[in-house]
Amino acid sequence: MLTDVDPFERLFPDAAVQWDLSRLYADLEQVAGKPLKPFEKASLRGLLCRYRPGQIAFQCSWSSGSLRVELNKGLYRLLEALVERPPNTLRWEKVADWLAERGYQITAGGNAASNLRPASASIDWGEAPEVSVFWGREPELTMLGQWLTADQCRLVAVWGMGGIGKTALAVKLVEQCHQDFAIALWRSVRQAPPLVQIAPDLVTTLGREPSADLLEVMRQQRCLIVLDDYETLLQDGELVGTYRPGCEGYGEFLERVARERHQSCLLVLSREQPKEITHHQGDRLPVRSHKLKGLQRAGAVALLAARGLDATANSIHVLIEQYRGNPAALRIVATTIQEVFNGNISEFLQQTALTLGDVLRTLLYQQFERLTEPEKAVLYWLALQRRPVSLNTLREQMEASGSELIAALESLRWRSLLEKTTEVGEALFQLEPVVMKYVNQKFVEEVCREVETLVSDAEQPFRLLASHLLVEDTAPDGIRATQIRLTLKPIKDRLTRILARNFVTLDTLRDRLSTRQLYDYAETNLTLLGLWY
Repeated sequence: MLTDVDPFERLFPDAAVQWDLSRLYADLEQVAGKPLKPFEKASLRGLLCRYRPGQIAFQCSWSSGSLRVELNKGLYRLLEALVERPPNTLRWEKVADWLAERGYQITAGGNAASNLRPASASIDWGEAPEVSVFWGREPELTMLGQWLTADQCRLVAVWGMGGIGKTALAVKLVEQCHQDFAIALWRSVRQAPPLVQIAPDLVTTLGREPSADLLEVMRQQRCLIVLDDYETLLQDGELVGTYRPGCEGYGEFLERVARERHQSCLLVLSREQPKEITHHQGDRLPVRSHKLKGLQRAGAVALLAARGLDATANSIHVLIEQYRGNPAALRIVATTIQEVFNGNISEFLQQTALTLGDVLRTLLYQQFERLTEPEKAVLYWLALQRRPVSLNTLREQMEASGSELIAALESLRWRSLLEKTTEVGEALFQLEPVVMKYVNQKFVEEVCREVETLVSDAEQPFRLLASHLLVEDTAPDGIRATQIRLTLKPIKDRLTRILARNFVTLDTLRDRLSTRQLYDYAETNLTLLGLWY
C-alpha cells in the first residue's frame, strides 16, 4: 500500500540548487486543487535531476512498476496541464526541459539543456588513457554491458595478467554504458592512496561535501566508479588478497559495496582477483568477475594486420596461439617480425624462440615480484615440467604439504599466472608459453646466482639446486631435450664463465663440494652440472 511518509523529503536534494521548487510545488498544487504528496515531490525532484523512473523507484523503495503507475495517473498529467501540453505526451526525459522553458530553473542564463546537462552525459575520466584504436572484445563488451546496465551489478571485477587489455576494454565499456548512469568516474590507484584520501575527491566530484559517506552517495545517485590498477593496493610477497598497510580500507569498502543495497556500480580493474569479490560473486548475484584472456582470433588478426603483417598467412594463427592472443605480446612481436624478418611470420617462427621484449618482460617482472616463495616454487616446477601436471604430481615432486600447495595454486590462479585444464576428470595446471619462458629465465638466473655463491663458499646451503630437478629422467624425450637445451645448458655455460672469472677450476669446486652431505635433488643436479662424481 502506498503511504505518505516523510523519508521522501530527504531524497534528491540537488534539485533545490537549480530549481525554484517552492513556486513549482505551489503551481502544481493549484492545478491539482490539493497538496502534492511527499512521494510526488520526491519523484519530481528526481526527474529534475535527470534520474530515470527506475532509479527514483529504487530510492523510494518502491517497485518500478508501482512508481510508473502513480506517475502516469498523477504527476505527469499535472505537469502536462501546467505547461499546457496535450495529455499523455510527457516522457520522463522531457520534464526538466519543459519546466525550464516555463522559467522554473533558477540557474542564470541559457536553457535547461545548457545549464542542467543530463547527468548521464557526464564522465570524469581522471587518468584513463585515450583508446583510439581497439580490436575485438565484442563478446566481453556485450557481457559486461549487460552486467552494468540490465543486471545492475553493484560490484564487478575485470582481472587478468598485465598487458592483456583490461584498461582499454574498460574505457570502451564506460563509453558504451555511461548513459545508464548519472555520472561515471575513473580513478587510478597506482600510487596506492589510502581510501580516506581518495573518497573525499570522489564524493566532491559527485556533488557532495567531502565528509559525505561514499557508499551513501552511491545510494542516492546511480554512478559508475572505475578503480584501475587495483593490484597496487595489495601487498607484495603475500598470498593474493592481502592489503598493503594503510590500504585495508579498500577491502572494507568492497565488502560494503558487495553486501549493502545501493544503485551504483564499482568496476575494479586488477591483475589479481580481490578476495572480497571472490567471496560474494555469482552468476545470478549482483557481484561478478571476469578473467580477461587474450584476444579471440579475429581481433588478434586485426591487431597484427594493423601492424603491417599479412592477415591471410597461415602462420598468423600459429603466432596468435603461441602468444595466447595477448595484445601487448602481439604488438611487440609484430614489430620484431617487421623490422628483423621483413614481415615474414613463418621465418620468425622457424628461427626464433618466444620473444618477450622489454615491455612484456617488465609487466611479468612486476607480477613475479609480488609472489610468495611457495608461489615462485610452484611456477619454477611448472616451467621445468613444460606440460600440464596434476596436483598429485606437483605434491610428489615438491614434497609440499597439500594445504600449502593448494593455497599457492589458488593464489596463482587469482593472479592470472596459471592455466587450468581438465583431462579425464582430473585438474591439470600449466603455464602459458610467455609466462613459461619468463619463469624459466628467472629460474636459470636464480640457480646461477646460487652456483656463484657456492664458488665463493662451498658450504653455503643449497636452495633451488635441492628443491627443483633440472632435468627429469622420466619425462618424454622431447620435453627432456627441451629441459637440457633451455635450462641445463644455460646454467652450465654460465658456470664455466663464473669459474673462469673467479680463477677456480671445475675440479677444485668438485673437491670443495665433495665433503658436503647432499639432500633432495642436490646430488642429481650437481651431477648434471658436472660438480659431483
